[in-house]
Amino acid sequence: MPSRDVGASRSSNEQRRKAVNEHYVDDPHDLHRAVQSWRECRVIGLDTEFIRTRTFYPIPALYQVATPDATYLVDPLPIDQWDDFADLLRDPNATIVMHACSEDLEVFARHLQIQPAGLFDTQVAEGFLGPDFSLSYAALVERYGGTTLAKQATRSDWLARPLSQGQLHYAREDVEHLLMLHESLVAGLRETGRLEWFEEENQRRTRANGVAPDQYYRSLKKAWRFSPRQLARLQGICSWREQRARTRDLPRQRVVRDEHLLDLAVEPRSDKEAVFGALPEPIAKRFSRDLARVLEAADALPETDLPPPLERPLNQRESELVKRLRAIARERAEQLGFAAELLSRRRDVEACLRYFIEHRQLHEVFRSWRYPLVGARFEELLETEVGSR
Repeated sequence: MPSRDVGASRSSNEQRRKAVNEHYVDDPHDLHRAVQSWRECRVIGLDTEFIRTRTFYPIPALYQVATPDATYLVDPLPIDQWDDFADLLRDPNATIVMHACSEDLEVFARHLQIQPAGLFDTQVAEGFLGPDFSLSYAALVERYGGTTLAKQATRSDWLARPLSQGQLHYAREDVEHLLMLHESLVAGLRETGRLEWFEEENQRRTRANGVAPDQYYRSLKKAWRFSPRQLARLQGICSWREQRARTRDLPRQRVVRDEHLLDLAVEPRSDKEAVFGALPEPIAKRFSRDLARVLEAADALPETDLPPPLERPLNQRESELVKRLRAIARERAEQLGFAAELLSRRRDVEACLRYFIEHRQLHEVFRSWRYPLVGARFEELLETEVGSR
């Protein structure tokens, strides 16, 4: 197990430097100059603050950047030129250190139209060094740097201007320890021989995976019961709702709720009366014509163009097999002293079983760095329990 106090003294020195070298950037020319200085750094820390309460897309409210010498708070509201910043994030030679960055990826995709190349997620890295996968940024800073962070601004209105002193302090703290964490975590990964494992897993987890509008229907839990024709209706009205939500930048449930779409998809008719029968009257009045048109198009599809049935829930025997596979993975993770989530996440193990049933081979997730740890044992058990069926 790597030492937990790496970087503590360095963290305090960095804080003293950054207390002097703080920059608030709200001009495109200043951002251009800042990005040029960031390019000279091998590694930078990055965090975002955004709002997503009444919109489909996240609204960026602040970018925080940490270098070895300073912290930068970049105000996106008055800036309209982002090419330099986007190019930096796309540069595979730049290491961008973030913590639990899955939601931030949506900000980058929407605001900058990019997928960052050189992300280093400190939460994923810590998962290879200790038993807790979902440690917060504050917990990691306290563990490796001995500093306790205040979290009083987490629910602030980040779009309000001017930002308060409390918000500025929180924003700065949320990024200024990332370089210390990166150095400490990389040292631990090298010490344990797990750096390559992390790099492979980190690349998989920091890849943006958006849902295509015509595929959202597959995520609705009750849809597996639907016939192919009902699924075609559900796919059509979900895709319509998805397009409208994105065009109007509204949360999906503010357009039409999932449960109402499910009810509408099984209606025996496709006319406006069917829409009024399944949806609340105010919603039906607004959208009955559009939805009836979508339902009629779905009902007109030939049988050969209908979507296939969705995956059913696992049966009792399959669920027991998932439990056995996860027990193998948890035991191995405990032996290695790292987070069981990396080996036994239910979603991954269930996908592995379903894939094996259909293809008679392991899912790619367990043909990766996981194979010598649990993949071979998974394969043996699945061959015994599934291969002969």
